[in-house]
Amino acid sequence: MHPAGVIETLQSPRQPPWPILSHAPTRNSWPPCAPSPTTWPRCPIRATGGGVRHPLPVLLATLLVALAGGANSMAAVAAFTHDHRAWFRLWLPLGNTTPSRDTYLRLVRRLDPETAVKAALWLLDGTRLPGLEELVLALDGKVARRSGDRAAGLRPLHMVSAFLVREGLTLAQEPCDAKSNEIAALPRLLDRIHLQGAVVTIGAAGCQTAIVQALQADDADYVLALKRNQGTLHREVKAAFDEADRSAFTPEVEDRCETVERNGGRRERRTCTVLGGPGLCEWVADAQAWPGLHSLVRVQVERTGPRGRRQRSVRYYISSRPPQAEALLALVRGHWGVENGLHRTLDMQFWEDDCRMRTGNAPTVMGILRRTALNMIRTIQRKLETDVSIGLLRDRIGRQPWILAAALP
Repeated sequence: MHPAGVIETLQSPRQPPWPILSHAPTRNSWPPCAPSPTTWPRCPIRATGGGVRHPLPVLLATLLVALAGGANSMAAVAAFTHDHRAWFRLWLPLGNTTPSRDTYLRLVRRLDPETAVKAALWLLDGTRLPGLEELVLALDGKVARRSGDRAAGLRPLHMVSAFLVREGLTLAQEPCDAKSNEIAALPRLLDRIHLQGAVVTIGAAGCQTAIVQALQADDADYVLALKRNQGTLHREVKAAFDEADRSAFTPEVEDRCETVERNGGRRERRTCTVLGGPGLCEWVADAQAWPGLHSLVRVQVERTGPRGRRQRSVRYYISSRPPQAEALLALVRGHWGVENGLHRTLDMQFWEDDCRMRTGNAPTVMGILRRTALNMIRTIQRKLETDVSIGLLRDRIGRQPWILAAALP
C-alpha cells in the first residue's frame, strides 16, 4: 500500500484536469489544507433509481481502472466497481451506492472528449518519459468498425494516434471529423505534441507538403511512405532507382542492406536501398516543397511461404534522415509496431471493433480512454521483471487493482 497521498488541485502545472488523489490514502489521511471530497465537481448525471449523483473524478477513475482490469462493456465496468468498492473507498469518495451501467453510459455520451484527452496526458506523466529527443513516433489511424450506423448515416469513428514505437505508449490521439479523413486530422494531432528532436513516421496518407513543412518547423525528422497519391513524386523517385539499377548514373551517396527473417515456416527477405546527396534535387522536380529531404528509400520484400509460394513487393519512402540503410530500414519496420502494439491489442484485448456505442461522444471518449488504460498497463508491464502479456496483466489487475498505483504520476 502506498503512503497517504494528497489531493492535487489545478494550481500546479502537472495536475490532472480535475482534483484527484495521486496515491491511495486511508480514510483518515485527508490533509487539513486540502479541499474536502464533498467540494469536488459533481457530474451532472443522475443514477437510475435512487437519484444518486457521483463526482466526475469518481466516475472517470473507476472507469479507467475497470478498463485496465479487463472490463470491456459498461455492464462489466459497473460490476467491477461494485466488486472492488471497498478498495475504491480507500482513495475515492465513493458513496454507499456504486455507479450503475446506465450512469457510465451517460457519462461517456456526454463527456467532452477534451476532458478525456487531458486525463490521458496527465496519466502519461506517470511514465516519466525522458522527452521526445531521439524517440520514434508512429502516426497512424484506426477505424472502430461497429461504431457507425449506416441506416442513420453515421460514419464509424476514425481515430489517429501518435504511438511511441519503442515504449509502446500512445502519446496523443485525434478523431477525424465526420466528413474528413486522416489528412485533416494529422495537423491537429501534431499541434498537440512538442516534436523537437523526434523521428516521425507516417503512412502514405501523411505524405503531404504541409505536414513535412510543419515537421521541419518543429525540428523533427520524418520518414514518409510514398504511394501514388503523390503521383509525380512517386514516378520521380521510382525513376531515380531504376536509373541507378541500370547504371545510367552514379548517385553521390548510396547505401544498401539486407535482412532475412524466418518465422512459422515463412521466410522474408528485405533489401533496403538508399540514395542521398545534393544531387537528389535533379530527380525531385519540386524539391523546395519537401524541405529537409535527404534520402530516397526503396524497400524490396520477398516472402516465401511454407509451400514455396513467393510474393514480391516494392515500397518507396522519403526521409530527412541521413542516407543510412540499416537505420532507415529499422524505422520503416518500426512503423508497423503501431499495428501490433496498438491496433491489434485494442481489437483483441479491448474488443474495440466489437463495441457498438454510437450515441453522442461515446465512440470518441471510449477510444481515448481505452488507449489511456493501455498506457497504464504498458507502464506496469515495463516495471515488471518478468515478461507478462497484456491479457494476463489485465486479468491480474482485475483481481488486484491496487497494482495500478505504479502507473500513476
